Amino acid sequence: MDTANIQNQKQSRAGARGFTLIELVLAMVLGSMILAGSIGVFSAMRSMETSFAARFERTNELQITQIIMTRSMLGLQMQETERSTVTRSNTSADSVAEQEAEEAESRARIILETDTSIYPDSTQWTPQRFELVTATPPVPIGLASQAAGWYVEQDRVDSLDFSASDGSQGAVRGVYELRPAGQREAIMLKLGLIAPGEFDTPTNENELYAFTNASYQIALNPTESGLQSSPNWTLWWRPILYAEGRMLLEGQGPSPDTLGTSEEIRSRLAGAVPLMHGIERCNWEIYKGDEYVQLFSALEMKDLPAYAQFEVILTNGQYASWMFEVDWVLGDDPSTTSSGSSGEDEEGEGNGGLDGANDTGENRATRPGQTIDPDRARVFDFRNDR
Repeated sequence: MDTANIQNQKQSRAGARGFTLIELVLAMVLGSMILAGSIGVFSAMRSMETSFAARFERTNELQITQIIMTRSMLGLQMQETERSTVTRSNTSADSVAEQEAEEAESRARIILETDTSIYPDSTQWTPQRFELVTATPPVPIGLASQAAGWYVEQDRVDSLDFSASDGSQGAVRGVYELRPAGQREAIMLKLGLIAPGEFDTPTNENELYAFTNASYQIALNPTESGLQSSPNWTLWWRPILYAEGRMLLEGQGPSPDTLGTSEEIRSRLAGAVPLMHGIERCNWEIYKGDEYVQLFSALEMKDLPAYAQFEVILTNGQYASWMFEVDWVLGDDPSTTSSGSSGEDEEGEGNGGLDGANDTGENRATRPGQTIDPDRARVFDFRNDR
């Protein structure tokens, strides 16, 4: 009996034997391989989800931009081809001369040109700017910054134009223009036009500092400062208010985002809305006279093109090509024909811009193509903000 119990105990001990060292090592290796494979699969899925989300966002921007451009091209406001002037018989010669001079003051309603207010990217490609007058704003003012509504309303009050106090109707002169990614957003953030988080700006304090530090400083010549931008542009729509319209009419401009006092820059950029991000290259073409042209201007109805074409390549490889029909109405240009006083600068006003420069114009930046004095060149540097 004792012998049988001893034999059973030996068998129980043999059955309860643990894993050997080799078995443990093999189990750990196999487990690590399975775990690494699972992590790789989850990482790939996460990366794919991020890529799809970014691609979806770019596709959504493409669709919205196409709608906005279609509204622009179908709502052009042109000057009548033959204008008749009725004057009273007792009108003085001086009044007639003033009236004729006022009628002669007119800026083209459609202007497609190379943007002289911005430097080329690292591939030496310089974008175009497409300026036009539309019967209704193609972009709702609600999509712009909170300050945009105030500036638009103030501009209408100064110009005595109350046709659309809410900014949703009424003729407007505006421009499609490109800026390096993050550049204009940093200026608007610095000027208080947008809050952190708007227009895809960061909200975290450290990220905000990184967004506006020296790596994002805006220099007149990116090549000289070592900050030449890579092919990554953002397409913006921006309304041109009366003061800027008068400057353009006098041949001053277009102006870079760094030109002027803080208030002047703020009024120019308040209504700017980013439409499309991550642009590598884009191109406007106007079909006129049996040929495609990339430089074009039209004032009267008879100057209208047959249609316009827009091509864009994004940094993620997406491509789009759109053709727009042209339709128009007849009317005045709101940015140059009003009698408001917003376009006249008063002496002594202005806070000297972001860098505290005076308002005498001696520290103002010049446009690309003009002579640049390094001692007077304005550079936005955010390194001392913290």
